[in-house]
Amino acid sequence: MLCTRPRRDDCVLPEFDRPRHVVGSFDVGAAETWIGGMDFGIRAPTVVLWAAVDGSGVVRVVGERVVSGEAIAAHVEAIRGGGHAASMGIGAAFPVPEWIGVDPAGRQRSEQTGVSTIEVMRRAGLAVRDRRLGLMSGLELVRTRLKPASGGPTLFVHESCEKLIESLERYRYPADRPESTTPLKDGSDHAVDALRYMIQNLDAGYRSSGGRYV
Repeated sequence: MLCTRPRRDDCVLPEFDRPRHVVGSFDVGAAETWIGGMDFGIRAPTVVLWAAVDGSGVVRVVGERVVSGEAIAAHVEAIRGGGHAASMGIGAAFPVPEWIGVDPAGRQRSEQTGVSTIEVMRRAGLAVRDRRLGLMSGLELVRTRLKPASGGPTLFVHESCEKLIESLERYRYPADRPESTTPLKDGSDHAVDALRYMIQNLDAGYRSSGGRYV
């Protein structure tokens, strides 16, 4: 039983295949851009992902931070400090991402401070992208990278990102409601959401304050 792979019947991302998409090595020199993805949480975990994008546009998620019960300031400090990348052979830390894709709900101001989570991040010097895109549209962008219409995958995950790998395999629709297109909120959604925010801000374009897509 312990060796049995999770059922894929109701899986939201059946395109994800551990042998195909999980890598055990990473060429640091191939990274042209570093980007991030983040799903906010307090009681539920906050998930931060680090990814490297090479010159051909291939994304490799190489680091994760999954922590519950911490304020946004602690997560900002961890991002600016680079997390722990020794296992990747990068040294002590990942580079600070060029930008971080986050949940647009982070624009909402706190009733206590009057400042939004996104504003806290920006004041700390982090570049944040918060493009609004429907759940299914964002997931479709992830699927396209996992299994393009032609050619090989353009999204990989390093084996050290255990929570993200587990979540990609377990994220599913309710088995008792086959007509539902809303995935279960069973804990697997947080890491996948962080990945989705990253990919949708990379592939669906980003509208700056000047109205341009960059």
